Amino acid sequence: MEAAAAGRLHGLKVAVDVQHLWKPPPRDRDRGAVFVVDGLHVAEADAALIYASVLARWLEGRGAQVLENQPSTGIFVGSYPQRNRAAIAWGANLYLACHLNAGGGHYAALEFMSLTEGKRVAELMGEELVRQLPGLGTCRAMSLSSTSRGAVCIETCASLMPALIVEPFFGDSPATQPFLTNPGLIQVGAAIGTAVAAWWESIQPVA
Repeated sequence: MEAAAAGRLHGLKVAVDVQHLWKPPPRDRDRGAVFVVDGLHVAEADAALIYASVLARWLEGRGAQVLENQPSTGIFVGSYPQRNRAAIAWGANLYLACHLNAGGGHYAALEFMSLTEGKRVAELMGEELVRQLPGLGTCRAMSLSSTSRGAVCIETCASLMPALIVEPFFGDSPATQPFLTNPGLIQVGAAIGTAVAAWWESIQPVA
């Protein structure tokens, strides 16, 4: 049983890109939104790094390959289109642009380019986040056009693979700020992993 679980995602290649970080100048100090929790300042990118790392280890533990940000070697560094092209060159099956949301909302936001396969992944991920994260509220799977604000994050690779902007919760909403803790971010990463696994297994041919 353990061996089967360890290999259940064999063949899956997931690009996990924590965005905001490692942009070219003059945006090279960008860390996304900054949230205040019990008097402490928490940057969006720092929290996203934690849940993204948990997600990567969760997937790798089940046989998937994961490409993550590696600034020392230039992987997922630079503009978002450059990062998208790196995922394409690597042969990714799925691209996840990792963020957190801001603005006081009470839902998970999962964005995909219109008329692409990202919609199905977004729907599965939303269901899993709501199921596993009590207090999250609801999920919104949202379609983007090429003129939408977030399109630059995923548009270059979205026609070749499912690609999502992942904003699992609002860092400035009192109802969801508990997820900014290490235990909360671990829950978030595992929930995203469960959804990715469900999607991958749903598209595999029946033996």
